[in-house]
Amino acid sequence: MQNQAIPRKTMLAIIGAGLLAFCGVLVETSMNVTFPTLMKQFNLSMSVVQWLSTGYLLLVSLTMATSAYIQRRYKIRSIFIFSGVSFILGSFVCGLAPNFVVLLIGRLIQAVATGYAIPLLFAIILQQIPVARLGLFMGIGGMVVGVAPSIGPTYGGMNTFLFSWREIFWFILPVVVIAVLLGTFTISQKIKTRRDTFDFLGLILLGVSFFLIAEGFTEAGNFGWLSIQFWGFLLAGLVVIGLFVYHSFHSERDLLDLSIFKSPTFVLSIMAYFLIQLMNIGISYLLPNYSQLVFGANSLVAGSAILLGSLVSGIVQPMSGRLLDSHGAGYPIRIGITLIVISMILFAVFGLHLTIPLIVFFYLIFGLGFGFSFGNVMTNGIKQVDDKLQQDANAAFNTSQQYAGSIGTAIMAAILTSSQHSDLHLSQAILSARGGDHDFILLAVLAITAFVLILINFQKQAKGIKA
Repeated sequence: MQNQAIPRKTMLAIIGAGLLAFCGVLVETSMNVTFPTLMKQFNLSMSVVQWLSTGYLLLVSLTMATSAYIQRRYKIRSIFIFSGVSFILGSFVCGLAPNFVVLLIGRLIQAVATGYAIPLLFAIILQQIPVARLGLFMGIGGMVVGVAPSIGPTYGGMNTFLFSWREIFWFILPVVVIAVLLGTFTISQKIKTRRDTFDFLGLILLGVSFFLIAEGFTEAGNFGWLSIQFWGFLLAGLVVIGLFVYHSFHSERDLLDLSIFKSPTFVLSIMAYFLIQLMNIGISYLLPNYSQLVFGANSLVAGSAILLGSLVSGIVQPMSGRLLDSHGAGYPIRIGITLIVISMILFAVFGLHLTIPLIVFFYLIFGLGFGFSFGNVMTNGIKQVDDKLQQDANAAFNTSQQYAGSIGTAIMAAILTSSQHSDLHLSQAILSARGGDHDFILLAVLAITAFVLILINFQKQAKGIKA
């Protein structure tokens, strides 16, 4: 069964959707390495410029939350074409942006495109790939959305060093056009569409909660972790999330079926997945900025420091998916999360004494662990719900993935910013090193937390607990 042939048209559809999703995630983090340049060019602080990433990820998250409804309502080929055209439009706006506001608008247009492209990739895989080969192809999908954020800083750093940050958007355009053409002629519809009533109020509540929580972490960098600004935004965001949950369970309108969260093993899977992605995006934001601010490295060196780990992660993910198909989810996921914990502890221990070679080595360990765990945690989690809820589970995982990136970027930036403002008598390099060390300690704690969640999850799965 594992050698069951996949139709050529299906393979081309996956390639087309995968390329578009890859481009969306690539530009997601490629701007991170340009922040020092943009801060000087537009005379803005880190807390403002980081909204190019935080705002992008927030809107991607919100768009993904609607993807289950959109896929039920419209044909996936139409969604794909809309995503591709939107991405091209956003690239033109960014590439020609005369100021920061226009650049941010272009990023948000791209965010909508990415928010539909990524769930679409996994929807094609879930709908058209046999169960016996699902682990492999979900691993390929995980490779696309998991590795691209790590390659982004290298791509962004190379363009910024050799040309300018604008080339980040121009050079990727031919790949997007090829992806759109490929998907347009190969994506087929397997599930009938239906006309449900969209839950606009639920979407507004979710969007407000996402913004308030992310803004809370941004304010922490400006005013401190004990400030009324941080706690006010955070608590307000949590209250609005509570209102969203209450509304969703009492509304007949359609957005996201929250009954998926009745499964304890699904909840544990998505929590671990959230933390793994937060660490992935957080450290891919932190390391390039750390290298520039602490070592004075140029953008090319800073971005390239995490390239080897990213490539290893990409190679490992499909292989680890095969392990899931043949030996079950527990084997590759436990290996992966253990390696992630080791890498984060090493970063925390050497936080004030890092060098570029150490960053390359420690991140290589992280990339290996990420490759074993990331896609497989999602595959295993989706298997914990009924087949009829797969679209909603897919949307929930992808939403959590992007929102984790948004929160990860905001937290890493907030800790760096607060450290840079902590002592005016010390150099920015020393203060940035301290802030980076605090970030590494937090990431190590999160890695251990994810490790514990995964152990509990597999204990429950061994007992046959799903819902």
